[in-house]
Amino acid sequence: MQKQLPGGLILRSLSEGYATDRQRLPQFYADVNAGNLPEEGKNRTIVWTNDLISGHPTVTLDDIFVVVDPAQDDYIASATLLIPQTWRYEEIPLAVGRPELVGTRPEYRARGLSRALMEVVHERSAALGHQLQAITGIEHFYRKFGYTMAVDLGEPHASLPMHVVADPAPDYKPAYTLRPATADDIPDIARWHTYMARERLLTEARSMNEWHYEVMGRNPDSTFRMAYLIIVNVEGQGVGYLELFDHLPSMLKEIIECTAYVVGDEASYLETFEDVLRGIKQWAVARFGTCPALLEFGSGIHDSLDRLIDRTRGGLIHRREYLWYLRVPEIIPFLWHIQPVLERRLQGSGAHRYTGELKIGFYDLTGISLKFERGRLMDIASVTGKDGYDISFPWHMLWNVVFGQHTYDEMHTILPEVAAGSKGAVLMDALFPKKKSWIKGMM
Repeated sequence: MQKQLPGGLILRSLSEGYATDRQRLPQFYADVNAGNLPEEGKNRTIVWTNDLISGHPTVTLDDIFVVVDPAQDDYIASATLLIPQTWRYEEIPLAVGRPELVGTRPEYRARGLSRALMEVVHERSAALGHQLQAITGIEHFYRKFGYTMAVDLGEPHASLPMHVVADPAPDYKPAYTLRPATADDIPDIARWHTYMARERLLTEARSMNEWHYEVMGRNPDSTFRMAYLIIVNVEGQGVGYLELFDHLPSMLKEIIECTAYVVGDEASYLETFEDVLRGIKQWAVARFGTCPALLEFGSGIHDSLDRLIDRTRGGLIHRREYLWYLRVPEIIPFLWHIQPVLERRLQGSGAHRYTGELKIGFYDLTGISLKFERGRLMDIASVTGKDGYDISFPWHMLWNVVFGQHTYDEMHTILPEVAAGSKGAVLMDALFPKKKSWIKGMM
């Protein structure tokens, strides 16, 4: 696809086949998106971009967009791309598009290029049937494109100083050890991941091909190369896995980042915790030559790990986490998609077997009506008007409740405009309870 933009600029996808676009894009991102990083960070950005252009399991050349200036020999002025992936809302699969690497050269800013790129990314995402877009990045900026901060990103969620992890006595025989994952472990890793996902609202649902790419297929120099370690019991059986960044961040050399610590039904977090910490320390020394000072955990880890970290000397649970920006382009189809979850939540709740209507307003003379019969969702329709709503939300704040980040009461505390009558409050609490999510997102 190609689009003419003001000033003679052209927006097009890499699938148009212009060799210069493909050749120049990695350096563009190194200059624009990694310009403030040391040389190592720029080089990793180049590697990551090349991986996205060729060999990524979900990204195609139709998903990568550039704005070029023909008057300057097709100089790349701005660019972004889309990373398709699948998430779950409890057990319901969601097709998700993740815009990434949004960047514009300084001399081309304030010309609407980011908006033009976001529009074409949203068009591409819609063409792929995505029900949700998710992005991370600049505070507040993406709200202008219909996004709202709605789910924990968790960088970091919890941390632990490594000096508190005592070296074992010479004769100590650990009940659990760590070993590098192999391709044969991928089915078990996927199974353990699904087992943990039962605890969370939003999670990722990776295909076997995507798991293989994550565990075995990434370039060793990629920013997002992970070390997957299997937690092994004394019988040599795997009971869970760890996901650790396989390099130290350019400007944070003293931090180990752990984005997953998952134990299946073969063991528990309580019995593995101390041996796993010792194993991470040993892995770090072997991998980096020394053990960094701090171990950080991403959001979504099991609640038991929160307790164990919080009660370990120096352990800290962070209360001010960053959030994902989420965008739901079609509210009514999305709510129909998660209908089974909504009906299940009503069962046994304070609105058990509810028959009636729930009207949700948005303060712009629009809203939606959900009609139930004996706990079954029978209809969802758009409504208009100023009055008669059971609950109202300004902007896109409904999604903070739908995605379990906040309850209605919590939203009302900071935004009194989130107003509900008694029926609306009971139904919203039943249909959309507060619940943690666990999303790293495919890169």
